[in-house]
Amino acid sequence: MAKIAFWITAGPELESKALAGLRLAHRLKTVRKQDVKVYLFGPGVALAVSESPNVVSALAELREAGLIVGACPANVQNMGLDEKAISAVGVDLKPAGEVLVDWVEAGYEVVGI
Repeated sequence: MAKIAFWITAGPELESKALAGLRLAHRLKTVRKQDVKVYLFGPGVALAVSESPNVVSALAELREAGLIVGACPANVQNMGLDEKAISAVGVDLKPAGEVLVDWVEAGYEVVGI
């Protein structure tokens, strides 16, 4: 089984790029049954509170597949986003450095989008 972690830095201004990563993560998890993780970083954290129906749907599909999406709390704060709103949609706020080191030590291949 592959261990693949998607590090999504593409934000709402690059929605189609971000969606490509989110949808691929979903397919690898649900169709290919791979061990997949997703983390929103930099501009990507704004996806968590996006009103785009496509982004809302993609994030909901990841949750329904049992995939917990993470995001960087420092980026959320720096961008002036509401931490409670992000947590309310099921996005887990954990520091990026901690997450990245944990994933690498656990053997995940990190794919940047």
